Amino acid sequence: MNKLYIAAERVAGPDEFEVHLEIAKQRGLGIEFQEFYLPDLMWGDYRPRLEEYQKLLEDFHGGRAIHNAYHSIDHTGRDPEVLKLTKKRYDYIFMIAKELECKYIISHFVWNRSITDIYLTKWQQAEARFWYEYANRAEKEGFVIVGENTNQTRPEILKPIFDMVDSSSFKLNLDIPHAHLHSEVPIEDWIMAFGEDLVYTHVNNNYRNYDAHDSILKGSINYDYIFRVLDRVEIAPIITTEIYGVGNLLESLNFLEEKIRTTPVYNK
Repeated sequence: MNKLYIAAERVAGPDEFEVHLEIAKQRGLGIEFQEFYLPDLMWGDYRPRLEEYQKLLEDFHGGRAIHNAYHSIDHTGRDPEVLKLTKKRYDYIFMIAKELECKYIISHFVWNRSITDIYLTKWQQAEARFWYEYANRAEKEGFVIVGENTNQTRPEILKPIFDMVDSSSFKLNLDIPHAHLHSEVPIEDWIMAFGEDLVYTHVNNNYRNYDAHDSILKGSINYDYIFRVLDRVEIAPIITTEIYGVGNLLESLNFLEEKIRTTPVYNK
């Protein structure tokens, strides 16, 4: 199974998915769908677009993943109507994931920097209770939910949630550029902390000023070093590009394909 995927997310234009899918087909890569969480599809008539996807995917044999809804969600708040709306969005994405034969569902947490000390522990427990239900459902339906770090400053904020849920269907998506922007510790610490629970990654690059989604080769993240760390701890997560611009994407894929080909842990 090829462990390199391309994410497509209607940034360059409405045909971005088609462009990225063609690149994935040519190179034998996987694809991450990043469109169906958008409100115009979620609350509108999504069926024509879904049927377009299914037709385009008829001769596609790579791995498949989908990004969960992340706008205006709340897992742990006191308003039952907000929780109901969050679950409605997630149930919809689960349905789309099944229709598109996805394996991975990329999901976010709802955390802010003011949650510390005893409140952090309570928040972790509440997040674990929320995700336990979906992890059980994912296991029954053949999915793996991969929870993504966004603005969390250290791995200890998220690690207890995964430990409490304790499911083969609930693992980590390490968004490396997010960790580069927001983390108080090196990316290596995230990799070491999660170990085999790290099954999926998002990659692009930035200069720690904003989430640029730039080429792997344009930023201050040292991906040569990251591949050496992955090899040292003997884990080989799926690597998914979230990169703006076809030129940036293609040069990044060239780099990543070479690193995967020459990194021993990816060839076991």
